[in-house]
Amino acid sequence: MVRIVLVIAMSLGSLLGFSQESTANKTFNVVVNVNNITSDEGAVYYALYDSAEAMMIRNSIQQEFATVKDGVSTITFENVKPGVYSIVCHHDLNDNQQMDFNEMGMPLEKYGVSNNAIKPYGPPIFSDTKFDVIDTNLTFEIELF
Repeated sequence: MVRIVLVIAMSLGSLLGFSQESTANKTFNVVVNVNNITSDEGAVYYALYDSAEAMMIRNSIQQEFATVKDGVSTITFENVKPGVYSIVCHHDLNDNQQMDFNEMGMPLEKYGVSNNAIKPYGPPIFSDTKFDVIDTNLTFEIELF
């Protein structure tokens, strides 16, 4: 009887171990829509960050860009592992592949962040813009400011 219980317990334990392993290796898609773009010129550049430090030094784990059609731009970050992330995007009107600033350091191009957490002064903050990828695909609507 003890052998049967041990065999059942070991079998259940190995099944649980396999199920946890398959979840840890799973990836998801994060879709981002920007719908309030006032011009179809240029492109929208998107960056996905996995930490406050990476966001501060602009070291994104994925980057995408998309053209604008009828005031809308959409991209998909693919193969995103479970974790905590933040998205920053900007409408690059002159298509120079960078955010332009005036001499006082204020953005000349519209930008947006996940959770639409824009501060009136200073760069976006990871803790305000972060979101969790846990066990499903996600879709975000980001507004440009």
